[in-house]
Amino acid sequence: MFRNILSLIIIFFILNTNNTYSQPNILKTFNNIVLHEKPKNLPDLELINKKGNTIIFNDFSSKLTLINFWTTWCAPCKKELPELDSLYQQIPRSQVNIILINIENIKYDKIEKFFNKLKVKNLVSHFDNKLKLTKELKLRGIPITLIVNSDGKEMGRIIGDLNFTNPFFVSWINAQ
Repeated sequence: MFRNILSLIIIFFILNTNNTYSQPNILKTFNNIVLHEKPKNLPDLELINKKGNTIIFNDFSSKLTLINFWTTWCAPCKKELPELDSLYQQIPRSQVNIILINIENIKYDKIEKFFNKLKVKNLVSHFDNKLKLTKELKLRGIPITLIVNSDGKEMGRIIGDLNFTNPFFVSWINAQ
């Protein structure tokens, strides 16, 4: 009898051993992350920088990129921006890139005061001029964060806020 039970336990562990023990299953851990079966092409990111210049961002420098769309009046954005900022303390900049895109009217001084109030020090925000990129990417609601692989393709989206410093998320990012 003991031998049968031991055999069943061994079979159970063999059948249930997969990479979720070494890497968290991000979709089970967070219900607001959507991963695409096949990564999607992204348009060039046409952004307005702090100096008011239009820049085209399409260099993903062979690293994972999080592109976060946000506003100052969004309560979940206020919660997650400091967490995104502190993500750089847990994952080196050489491994992940974080791009913030504000979708409000362009007001640099407002963003600077907002970041100071939230103690956001490591991030810089850009603007989506006339919501062109927001419309092109068919974004609905904020905050929304695109997860872009090192080939510059969207591999998923985080819809709504997320604790970016959650150890499971950090571990998942490190495994990408």
